[in-house]
Amino acid sequence: MNGFVNVLKPVGATASDVVVCLKHILHEKVGHLGTLDPGASGVLPVAVGKATKLFDLLTNKIKYYRAFFTFGKTTDTLDAYGEVTDTCDKIPDEAELARATSLLTGKIQQVPPQYSAISVGGVRAYKFARSGQQVTLSPRNIDVYRFSLLRRQSQNTFVFDIECSGGTYVRSLARDLAANCNTVGFMSGLIRLSSGRFDIADAYTLDEIRDKGVDCLLDVTYPLSDMPDFVLPDAFSKDLACGRTVRADFDGLRKIYCGNEFWGLGKSYNGCLKLDYYLRCAETGEK
Repeated sequence: MNGFVNVLKPVGATASDVVVCLKHILHEKVGHLGTLDPGASGVLPVAVGKATKLFDLLTNKIKYYRAFFTFGKTTDTLDAYGEVTDTCDKIPDEAELARATSLLTGKIQQVPPQYSAISVGGVRAYKFARSGQQVTLSPRNIDVYRFSLLRRQSQNTFVFDIECSGGTYVRSLARDLAANCNTVGFMSGLIRLSSGRFDIADAYTLDEIRDKGVDCLLDVTYPLSDMPDFVLPDAFSKDLACGRTVRADFDGLRKIYCGNEFWGLGKSYNGCLKLDYYLRCAETGEK
């Protein structure tokens, strides 16, 4: 059992809770591709079986969020679950917010929240924060491809669409957007609408996964649709299975097929194929 499940994570559950739930349902090794805070909901891709080998290729895919930012107060966690640490009478208007979002669009540097899983000397930053200690977190380079104001939800809460690189903290965007408007703010709600190729329109709730089981499983190649294929003649199947050298000349990382099977992801090194990710796990259609 190998592939991916596009999970619709509910508010209140941690990403680890979802992983534990899927382990019990599928009885297979699983792991999520990029965490979502407990207070957030939406797309949480989960790798199953041999697909877990692809973590380093998929965790930095483009993410798309619907974010709710509340201005006039902020919290220690920069979300609705923390303790209020500061207040301000100023609530920005739509025009001011539209101008301020442009300053946080493109290639920017972002300081992660104190309550984050960033490692500081081998210790998670949130552990220092819970004990009342402030630590210095280095800015990180991120890409914000789109940061647009959708509407005003209430007197002090606004809704934004954000498209960004992996590793972006939306809570930090709320903090920095408020600072650009000379006030304070926090992320009061978050929905992840997509992560790479995984979209919320195709996501399954945990109840649906319990009911459908393996029918929710997507092929191991599903998130690799933009990666080119390389097809070997059927006669090379035994060589691949035995680990013998196979001559192949191509550029970059490719999906390797042979004998109507998907074998994994490989590169050509000096004219010889090397499977950097050995994923032989299922028959495929004719290529």
